[in-house]
Amino acid sequence: MKIARLVAAAVTTAGAGIVIVSPCALAGPAPLPTPARLTALAFPGWTDSTAGRVHSATLPQLPETAHAAYPGWQPGANRVRVEPQLVLRTDATHATLIAGLVPAGDDGRPVAAHATPMALAAYQFERHGAAWRVSSRQGIFALRGFAGGAAVRALALAPRHPAVAVEYGSCWQGYCGTWLAVYEAGPAMVSREPAVELALSGINVDSAPDCQRRLAALLKPHAWDVAARTAADAADPHDCYAIDSSWTIGTTHDLPGDLVIRYHGAISRAGARADGADAIDQRQVLRYTNGRYRAVSGFSPVPGI
Repeated sequence: MKIARLVAAAVTTAGAGIVIVSPCALAGPAPLPTPARLTALAFPGWTDSTAGRVHSATLPQLPETAHAAYPGWQPGANRVRVEPQLVLRTDATHATLIAGLVPAGDDGRPVAAHATPMALAAYQFERHGAAWRVSSRQGIFALRGFAGGAAVRALALAPRHPAVAVEYGSCWQGYCGTWLAVYEAGPAMVSREPAVELALSGINVDSAPDCQRRLAALLKPHAWDVAARTAADAADPHDCYAIDSSWTIGTTHDLPGDLVIRYHGAISRAGARADGADAIDQRQVLRYTNGRYRAVSGFSPVPGI
């Protein structure tokens, strides 16, 4: 009876004819396969085991490799550990697998120094009936992260505008930061150029002995990092800061919505009086234009690290 009502509700007059929409059409697109299932199609022989995750992948020339080399990665073929990250639906019959690749040793375990990024790789699929088949192998489209790691998730810039959001962070000699990069995804490929890449946070309270004191009035108590630099190392004038943020992308019907970032924290500028710390509470808005997000109001208070 329920199916009959659905069919009856979908019967409309169109001129002199009658259009009937089947219950299957009303049900929406078929569920996406799991990342592991598509990974096994993209990498024949892949299994969720130490040995089964090891395969070969080619590192192409990328925007970020034009001026720098990365520990563990070499141009051309690389022995890698393949970890499925997510599956994006790019239209009714196409999907994209995003995999994370890390250089692998002879034992199949990751080989990553502090400055070794994770490689983001894309593989496109097309649905034929109930089966999904590889339609193209884009491979590595970006290098992001530290120690072979980054947080990867699906992001909808608009209802039919999928993207990949990558967040990553690290600390070095008391300086810590986190960053965001967003890559648009279409049925045929994921863009190699990020639609936006920016710093989300910066903190250096462990970079010099006086930074905790200078920011104490505006920050929660903070455990001292024993690896922080000594007073002799921090004799020169320096800024002290602890700035974090949260971000959202507004929803629209067609085009990607605005990226809104809300920053909060504190900063004490070099040369300020002993208690001269300023609270940070501000907003920046970036608008999507011709494939890129560009600032239209506000600015980022996160210092370069």
